[in-house]
Amino acid sequence: MQMQKKGALIVDVRFQPDFEQWSIPGSINVPYIEGGLLAKLRLPGFKKKNVNFVNDVQRVADLKQDIILVDIWGGTLLSEPPKNRGLTDNTKGAGSLPAAFEMYQIGYTKLYHLAGGVNQYYEDAYKYPNELPEPDSKWPGDLEWFGYRQFVGKDRARGQRDD
Repeated sequence: MQMQKKGALIVDVRFQPDFEQWSIPGSINVPYIEGGLLAKLRLPGFKKKNVNFVNDVQRVADLKQDIILVDIWGGTLLSEPPKNRGLTDNTKGAGSLPAAFEMYQIGYTKLYHLAGGVNQYYEDAYKYPNELPEPDSKWPGDLEWFGYRQFVGKDRARGQRDD
């Protein structure tokens, strides 16, 4: 939040329907993954990488701006990317780290990554209500079926998930 107050842009790279449901206050959505009606219905295999991602980012952020990239669960640069992509949906695991890589390739250098992603932000917002802005929407992470619970008892830094 300190970086955001100094002009950093929070770019949420999640699928647009997820961003519309809940997001970090003040963030903007530039999806790294997209899809039509069937993808929005959560049918596997209908999401795809947004081939215009870099162009979309260039419309909202200049090369010298501090940019914080977020996705649903974060990830790490300390180990190999997870190899847990679904059999029917090759977009699983795609998010802020591959987006940052593509942005870096065209000249963005002030890139930051929110470890733990949007889920971690919401969890921290509820733990520390005086330090983080109150979210605009209800976090669905406390529901057992939602993605955040996939990490219970697992090592997020190693990319362990149930899906």
